[in-house]
Amino acid sequence: MSTVEKIAMGIIGIGMVTTLILPGRQTPKVIDSFSGLFRGSLATAMASPRR
Repeated sequence: MSTVEKIAMGIIGIGMVTTLILPGRQTPKVIDSFSGLFRGSLATAMASPRR
């Protein structure tokens, strides 16, 4: 992994942890949005419709 990739993953990881532990957050919606991001990226790469 390049340095840029490591930095990007670190920022995403810190954002996820912060979002999950702060009070008043909607954890299930946050998890769904992150999984939707990855599913959408995979669907785009495979040229299939998003679900």
